[in-house]
Amino acid sequence: MSIQKRISTLQRYFKEKSRFNKYSLSILLFVVWLSFFDKYNLFAQYNLTKSVDKLENQKMEYEQMLDKAIVERETIEKDIEKYGREKYLFHKENEEIILIK
Repeated sequence: MSIQKRISTLQRYFKEKSRFNKYSLSILLFVVWLSFFDKYNLFAQYNLTKSVDKLENQKMEYEQMLDKAIVERETIEKDIEKYGREKYLFHKENEEIILIK
C-alpha cells in the first residue's frame, strides 16, 4: 500500500469516527459564546443572582420594619398621651419628669 493511500484511508477513518463533526463543533462554539461573550453570560448571571438575593434580604428587613411601625401605630391610636409621655418625654405644665435607667 502506498503512503498516499494510507493517508487517505486514515483521513476517511477520522472523518467518519471523529467526535468533533460539524454539529458537535457548532454546539461547542454556541456554548462557549453563551458562557463568555453573550450579554447574559455566566458572570452577568452570577451578579444578577447576587443582586436579587440582596434585594430579597432588604425586602424582608423592610417588611419587619413595617410590622413594627404597624404595631407602633396601633399603640399610638390606643393611647396617644401615654405614648408621647413614654417615647418623647412629653409632660404637662407643673409636672416633673424623673428618668430611671
